[in-house]
Amino acid sequence: MDGQLRVAVFDPSGAPVQAHVQLLGRNPQFVVDAQASSVGEAVLRRLPPGVYELRISSDGFASYVARVEIRSAVPQFVEVELKIRVVQTDVTVESTAPLLDPGQPSVVYRTGRVELEQALGTTLGRSTVDVITTMPGWLLEANAVLHPRGSEYDTQYVIDGMPVYDNRSIAFAPALENGEFEAISILTAGLPAEYGRRLGGVIALDTRRTALMGHHTEIDLQRGSFDSSFGSLTHQYSNQRTVVSLGVQSGSTDRYLDPPSLENHTNRGSSSGFHGRVLQDVSERDRLTFYFRTNHTGFLVPNDLLQQAAGQRQDRRSAETAAQVHYQRTLSARALASVRGMYRDLTAELWSNPLSTPIYAQQDRGLREGSVIADLTLESERHTLKVGGDVRLNDIREMFQATTPDQLPEFDIDFQDAQRSTEYSAYIQDQFRLGNFAANIGLRFDRYRLRIEDTAFSPRIAVSYYLPGPDLQLHASYDRIFQPPPTENLLLSSGAESLGLEEVEGVLQVPASRANFFEIGFRKPFGAAFLLDVNHYWRRFENSIDDDVFLNTGLSFPVTWDSARVEGTEVRLEMPRWRSVTSSVSYSNMNGYASSPVTGGLFLRGGEATELRDVATEFPITQDQRNTVAALVRLQPHRRTWFSLGVRYGSGLPVELEDDDDSSTDTDESEPISQSIADRVDFARGRVKPNYSVDLSAGLRVWDQDPRSLTLQFDVRNVTDRLNVINFSGLFSGTALAPGRQATVQMRLRF
Repeated sequence: MDGQLRVAVFDPSGAPVQAHVQLLGRNPQFVVDAQASSVGEAVLRRLPPGVYELRISSDGFASYVARVEIRSAVPQFVEVELKIRVVQTDVTVESTAPLLDPGQPSVVYRTGRVELEQALGTTLGRSTVDVITTMPGWLLEANAVLHPRGSEYDTQYVIDGMPVYDNRSIAFAPALENGEFEAISILTAGLPAEYGRRLGGVIALDTRRTALMGHHTEIDLQRGSFDSSFGSLTHQYSNQRTVVSLGVQSGSTDRYLDPPSLENHTNRGSSSGFHGRVLQDVSERDRLTFYFRTNHTGFLVPNDLLQQAAGQRQDRRSAETAAQVHYQRTLSARALASVRGMYRDLTAELWSNPLSTPIYAQQDRGLREGSVIADLTLESERHTLKVGGDVRLNDIREMFQATTPDQLPEFDIDFQDAQRSTEYSAYIQDQFRLGNFAANIGLRFDRYRLRIEDTAFSPRIAVSYYLPGPDLQLHASYDRIFQPPPTENLLLSSGAESLGLEEVEGVLQVPASRANFFEIGFRKPFGAAFLLDVNHYWRRFENSIDDDVFLNTGLSFPVTWDSARVEGTEVRLEMPRWRSVTSSVSYSNMNGYASSPVTGGLFLRGGEATELRDVATEFPITQDQRNTVAALVRLQPHRRTWFSLGVRYGSGLPVELEDDDDSSTDTDESEPISQSIADRVDFARGRVKPNYSVDLSAGLRVWDQDPRSLTLQFDVRNVTDRLNVINFSGLFSGTALAPGRQATVQMRLRF
């Protein structure tokens, strides 16, 4: 959200005051500081919706405290007259910003900058994902693949308003890191009509912001287990009309992906990136923003024991460049128009050496994406009406070659194709408030054309009612979902029949997926300390999207099932800050089943999908982990020190064991599995045994002269060094192991 608050500060005579301006939120802990200029004005930009406390202070004047509500991107203006302070006293003002916003009918979980900065150190590419999985409903599978409420491929990232719809796991695209972001907002139900295409869950990422004038620099360094290192440098400059932010980052690790064996063979990865942002208030009514980011990642595919003995080496590389220009025009005090143009170029490569086994594979695929998004927001006392739409063109190219090593230089599969997809959408939505009742009602239209053509209308509705007596908010939502086929390896999955190969047993065009999402729940504050969220949801899919991993290359091909159903209950109890303690606990219970036959995708001879393409049966989805818990307690006995204890638990994913004669190669060899890994599988139940991790952290701000500081943080993940198996011969997913004990030292310098 791009909300804006302009504050003008005067004394009783009407003269401007150079005051300190602070905006605070409590769920999450959200703080923006600014200094009013010589004309008494301060601008706080890029604010997410919510209810905040505004504090203004200046020497010789009494402090000013008021509640401010941000509902949309329409700028708000506040004039404040500071009273002369007659008696000098020291007063501590406790935050009055509420834990609950009764005017918000959908539950949005947010994580602020404090939580992002104090997150435990980890290996390359996992810091942002690790924060997201502390929220209920988010399951982390192998290689940092996020699954919102049992969905595959259905996570939408929105980076400063730029939607990204492709697979963002570290095996597919350059990763996102915490150091680049100010806040993370997460939405899994009550989805506004402006969101489309990937809707299992929406993750909005806001890049770093500053409201302080002048130059500010941050340096973050991290060193830890598995020879992991990471560093970033960010510099920001701000004045009344211009904000410039530049950042670079780089890192490496010896444990990039989740390996299939304890030995962690050939698992080196490295990355580097740059991002820049320029915001210019051209006038009081016009704002222009430029954003650019580029990232590169290179890594090895981890070998199993047989591949290591054979001398296999498989390299993968991905690169991404993205740019956007965003123009906003304030039409009146209650109307704002916005136009955004975006361009993105994503490439991914795989190449093998001749000793690769059981398959020699090469890939070079790319996605060039261009889009224009426009919207108009009209705000009144009770309504926030928004209409908009977009046009999106995707140029997709794929090259894929595969064979057994003894057949080189001939290829069994030699595929190359390029296609352009055309997508456009339009929507209208209205969020209105009437007393204690709030609702968000919208309708979305989508048109998609690539290998298939499809059109959909998607109604959305979220409602809530606040009961003042018990201080309780009840809410419910219905979302109709339309999701086009994934872009990753889609051309090969849909077009391999033209090759006429024995290895390709069948091909069905990958269809669009449709779904109905339902949710009911309540939110309940307990005093000023705790907030309880309880939600129950049902999801029903037609042509449910999944993927089929190609042997041990990490490549996957999209497939769709006839249908799927997911049902679950989520509970989150959060204490944003009470005295010196911050804590949260999230619990998710989920049941998910898919029903064959397969309705779309590529069937390689001997693969899992081949067995199910003509058979009607029901089976647990690959993300069917029944019970998931994430808990965190942070103690801050002094403003310069803190300690935290974290616990994570998962009851285990399904196991799909292959028959002895079910092999995708001509050899009778099978991958050897160590006994310690096999001991972590409950073969009778057909599931991986429960996994858990206990994490510890301690931080010390060794130098603090606001806004300059130096902070050290010491982290240990999985203190007990427990062997946690993520997948074991999982349906389409192979075997993958979670990291053992990890120790990390982090340093953050601000000046």
